[in-house]
Amino acid sequence: MRKEDEITKEFLDNILASIEEGVLTIDKKTRITSFNRAAEEITGFKKEEVLNKECCHILKSDLCKGLCPLEEILETGKPVFNYEIIITNKTGNKVPVNITTSPLRSSNNEIIGAVENFRDLTKHKGLWGKLRQERNRAQQYLNIAGVIIVAINDKGVVTLINKKGCDVLGYKEEEIRGKNWFDLCVPEGMRKERKDTFKKVMAGEKKEVEDYENSILTKSGEERIIAWHNTTLTDEKGHIIGTLSSGEDITKRKQTEVELIRSEKLASLGQLAASVAHEVNNPLAGILVYIKLLLKKYKEKKLQTERTEEQLLKMEKELERTSRIIRNLLDFSRQSDPTIRPVEINKVVEAALLLVRHQISLENIRLEKKLDTQLPLVLADFDQIQQVLINIILNATQAMPDGGNLIITTSIANGIKINESRKNTVRIDIRDTGVGIPKENLSKLFTPFFTTKERGKGVGLGLPVVHGIIERHKGKIEVDSEPDVSTTFTIYLEVMDEEKNKNTRRGR
Repeated sequence: MRKEDEITKEFLDNILASIEEGVLTIDKKTRITSFNRAAEEITGFKKEEVLNKECCHILKSDLCKGLCPLEEILETGKPVFNYEIIITNKTGNKVPVNITTSPLRSSNNEIIGAVENFRDLTKHKGLWGKLRQERNRAQQYLNIAGVIIVAINDKGVVTLINKKGCDVLGYKEEEIRGKNWFDLCVPEGMRKERKDTFKKVMAGEKKEVEDYENSILTKSGEERIIAWHNTTLTDEKGHIIGTLSSGEDITKRKQTEVELIRSEKLASLGQLAASVAHEVNNPLAGILVYIKLLLKKYKEKKLQTERTEEQLLKMEKELERTSRIIRNLLDFSRQSDPTIRPVEINKVVEAALLLVRHQISLENIRLEKKLDTQLPLVLADFDQIQQVLINIILNATQAMPDGGNLIITTSIANGIKINESRKNTVRIDIRDTGVGIPKENLSKLFTPFFTTKERGKGVGLGLPVVHGIIERHKGKIEVDSEPDVSTTFTIYLEVMDEEKNKNTRRGR
């Protein structure tokens, strides 16, 4: 039996020796177990020098720093075809090689190692020179791009990154390439969720999100906000093997937007201050009258139990109303970070109206509400959507100097086209019977610094801020107007996933 094994081994060795391509095999610990004559010629190492040595210690490939196809094959059993790497031969020279790697299996189909076929590309000088020239040119294109470009494989390992990406992250290319993107460049608190999402995309269980914004972690520990555009990479069989992404650093733009929203909120507060103060003053004046009356009766010893209780209950009711108005005003005025959470749009409408109701009544405007009580939840920032509604309502009151009607409607609107896709939405309509807007001005309403108001009544930042808030919520805002008849602002906000909607409502 031993003699047969020796004959078989000699036969296999002869086959390996006759192959013109370099061939080596490794065990599960990536130690070299066979090394043919062509492999000796390409690397300069003799078979005896490399046997039982770890592959990366011999070949010193540019992929040995983290991204190793051999380890991936030992784990997954999937072959990798025709990839190019640079190895270092025995004399220290760099040798470009083209490699195909496949798993080695035992008789019971268990992975016991891998076989690697590699071809010296310097023997094809014209082809290699052309390939190197094209690769260098492609890298130059990537490096002059003004955005981050990064590719990661299906394990989350960075296979390519351009100069802009390195500059934003603060790393050298060799510090990123071959490392796990999520472990190195994603803030710790977001790491697990993003890894889980990525794994589902790679497994085909979840559709990739082509455009989104999220934070990355730089070498210095700073977080930057990036707007990403993504696509999945596939092999010749259509299997997903990674992602290619371009990203723009929008941190400064986001900071500017936050400041703009805050300044616009202050402007709205200025408009509201007088009417809110008046609305608060009315119940306080009434309470003061009751207190003086009770005090007088107390001194005259004419207090009647039933009458006193009635007056105290009225005072309590007025104080509760005052407290609610002040609390809502404080909530609206606070400087807080945007928080996206499940929101009932009707509650946002009511919160906005609580602050502007007195302003509406002062302008002799009749308010009509048509709120659908069966609306699904939306994912939104409560305060920002409230700010949007207050801004539009205040504009509407200014458009009706002689009074009129203000009609606010909420409803479900399915199949609305937003950013080239159809979505199910909650719709908010705010209609006024004011002076209207000329047709030629409708397209300019959301342009910064454009205003139809008199000098001193506004600088034209309100509606652009409104538009920006709705856009960041991945929603849509439209306006329709007929001069001297009416103006209607319509807002669409995408509803939460149906299952999440049910679970959120069930959890209340």
